[in-house]
Amino acid sequence: MRLFEERRLNLGSMVLSWPVPARPHQILDIHLGQPYSVRVNGNLSKILPEAFLVGPQTSSRAHISLSGQVHVFTILFQPAGLNQLTGIDMRSLVNEAPVTADVFGSSAVGLADNVRAAKDFPGRVRAAERWLDTKLSSRSRSDEVISRASSLLIARGGQVRIDDLVRRSGLSASQFQRRFANQVGITPKAYGRLIRFDKVLVARRNAPERSWTDILHDLGYFDQAHFIREFHTFAGISPTGLRGDWENVFLPGND
Repeated sequence: MRLFEERRLNLGSMVLSWPVPARPHQILDIHLGQPYSVRVNGNLSKILPEAFLVGPQTSSRAHISLSGQVHVFTILFQPAGLNQLTGIDMRSLVNEAPVTADVFGSSAVGLADNVRAAKDFPGRVRAAERWLDTKLSSRSRSDEVISRASSLLIARGGQVRIDDLVRRSGLSASQFQRRFANQVGITPKAYGRLIRFDKVLVARRNAPERSWTDILHDLGYFDQAHFIREFHTFAGISPTGLRGDWENVFLPGND
């Protein structure tokens, strides 16, 4: 696990919304209050399940809206964490948000019930940890090679040469690429790009007075044109379009 976090808002009749940018995260959300509604690819809005997973997102496809009493408990996984817990090919969860029980089976219902029954955030964390320990005890040992490589990409903001990761792994380039995609969902290069773009949004959120030039150089973008192309790919807008609902974007692990 990377972390547990909780969001609680009393919006009343006010509606808060934001587009979901491309992001590298693997998340399990349990709603303890009013669930979000989501609109995907411009289709009609639908209410999200009370407990669901979110795999890595490679483009900005969804728009979230929430109102009323919002209370969400979130588990943020390590890059290969869901693969370790389930053994599934993570490529099947890219750009998807399945109901938790569809991936974990009936045990997911017990997890949600125990989290909701807990009296406070530490209690919810303990309930989640007990469930995770049980799931891990029934799984075989994880592939530490990919766990280390993907964690290093996060630690260094995506700025690691893939050739260096391959050399450290002791695998051939094709073996490394195949195992990484299976356990994380996307290729190591694509994953590094998503991590770095997520860092861009965090940097802008934390210091809105910083210039884009300062941010793009700090995060290792080659030039402004490269930076703008990445922004269009992962957010569907230019950097100067980061306003309005974009100012509400939730950044897992950083809010």
